[in-house]
Amino acid sequence: MYRWLCLCAIIANTFFAHAAGKEVSIGLEPYFTPRLLISSFQPLRDALQTSLGQPVVLLTAPDYRQFVRRMEAQEFDIVVIGPHTARYAEQLATYVPALIGRSKLIGLVVVQREANLRQVSELGEVTVAMPDPLTATAMLGEEWLRKQNLKPALRYYDFHNAAAMAVIRNDAQAAIVNKTAFANMPADIRNKLRVLAETRTLPHMVVLINTRLDAATRKRYADTLANIVNSREHGESFAGKIGFAGADPLKDGELNQVEPFVVELKRRLKAE
Repeated sequence: MYRWLCLCAIIANTFFAHAAGKEVSIGLEPYFTPRLLISSFQPLRDALQTSLGQPVVLLTAPDYRQFVRRMEAQEFDIVVIGPHTARYAEQLATYVPALIGRSKLIGLVVVQREANLRQVSELGEVTVAMPDPLTATAMLGEEWLRKQNLKPALRYYDFHNAAAMAVIRNDAQAAIVNKTAFANMPADIRNKLRVLAETRTLPHMVVLINTRLDAATRKRYADTLANIVNSREHGESFAGKIGFAGADPLKDGELNQVEPFVVELKRRLKAE
């Protein structure tokens, strides 16, 4: 009797899994600690799962390097990633860029709200915290510092919120973090910091879809995501918070401006 019940349970689970459709995996660039990252994207997961009628799971990695390696292995159906890594995946032919967010990627130079630091020139003799060196934000920050002829000590952290916390804890006197990431940090972090300067802008988050999926499935996923992100019901509630503020099909050449960062990404990956 026990074996019969187990068999029935297995058959039932198989039936319901089949009825619900194949699980769709979304890989998220690990710019936040995992718990904060997953919670930020949970509304998108819920809306996508309802629209597709398939289970959707959010995945990430402990750090950017491991995430890139998982992406190279095509472990995700859909990827939400920064522009230079999106271009890198396109060159590998592992993913097809499908959508690009309307928001712009900007690095914010932040310091403690009550700090005596008032001038950009003062950053040359302090420690500046940065997110992972493979991220576009870190590369933007490094570029900005070079243009300012500043050579501070740089300290890298796995996540944007960890870099911001380094300033609050006095482990660094300034940090360069993504504007979108900063806006989504808990209020108790944001309220202790102020913005001293901004970097130039780049294209922001890109949605990639795995080339192992057939063309019809890729189009279905892209169209569904675009409808969700661009809808008033869902878009205004969370799309802007995750670096989209609406999304459009990626145009030919739209990522050309990040090519120098792609070259640097490849160099840093090889230097591991």
